[in-house]
Formats: sequence, C-alpha cells, structure tokens
Amino acid sequence: MNILLNYKKHFLIILIWGISAQVNYSQVDSSNYGDKIFYFNPSIHSIQIDATSIILMNQIGGEFDFDIFQLKDKNSCIGFRIGIERYYLINLVDKYYGSPFTDYNVLARMSNVIGDLSSSILIGITYYTTNENYFPSKYLFRTGFELKYGTTFGFLLKGSTSLKKNTSFIGVGIFIGYNHN
Repeated sequence: MNILLNYKKHFLIILIWGISAQVNYSQVDSSNYGDKIFYFNPSIHSIQIDATSIILMNQIGGEFDFDIFQLKDKNSCIGFRIGIERYYLINLVDKYYGSPFTDYNVLARMSNVIGDLSSSILIGITYYTTNENYFPSKYLFRTGFELKYGTTFGFLLKGSTSLKKNTSFIGVGIFIGYNHN
C-alpha cells in the first residue's frame, strides 16, 4: 500500500511536467495569430494497442483517439479517447485484493504532435472493475498523461490515476497502431 501512495506522488509530478510540456510546445508567431486558433476538424488521431510495465505493475490496453478541434498546423488538437485498460498488480508478500483491475475509459484529450513525438493530457471518467466481489464496480474520475515516440510502432510512457487506492499506474512500454503526424 505504501508503494501505491509513493506512485501517486510521482504520478502527480509527471502530470504537472506533462502539462508544462504542453505549454512549452506552443509557439507564438507574432505576425499571424490565426494559426493559433482551434478549428472544428473531426478526424481520427490514433488507434493503438499498448503494454506498459514498471517493476510489479503491468498494464495492457486498447485506445481510440478522435480529434474534434485542431490548430491550423495540425500539431495540437483537442478531442476524446475511448479505451479499455487492464492492470495487474503483483506483491511478493501478499495479494492485491481485486487485481486484475479493468478500466473502461471515456476521456477528454489534449494532444500535441511534433514529428514522431506525441504527448497527451487526459481527463474524464472511468468505469472501474475488479475481480473480487467485495470491491464494487464503480464510476470514478480519471486523469492521466501519455508520451509516445513513433507512428505505427514505438515507445510509450503512460500514467493515470483516480486518486483512490489501487487506481494509480505509471509505466514504460511499447505500442502498435496508427498515430497521425
């Protein structure tokens, strides 16, 4: 349990860093502010299957990202993510009750793409389920981040939390799928 609280603290630090990275990616062009206005431009942003891990925590997932608004240069976009993630927690001393956990996510997403590097900040709701009967399935607030390198195959740093016991995860891994650039 102590390790999960420690992960929450690290997760929040990385989330704050991710938000600041979103701000740092933006560029000001004093001669043309029209390029910095989001336009209605619905399109598929990405479809991916991913697997991430860190020490005693593993995650597999599938996500579909859809853009609703994009900047004229198409580097930054706002949209949503629909996905499913399955988490496996391993403790060498005793069992994490309820593991594996499954999250069914509907999240708002702000993404920035520069070449093969993509970053996303996520916030929304998840339907959280466990394998144990005494952990009731419930809807929870969810926030997260994702940094990935590659378009059809690549590397991924991913984290998310609902700020409750056994709902936080951060991991490094790989993905395969489609990512617009």
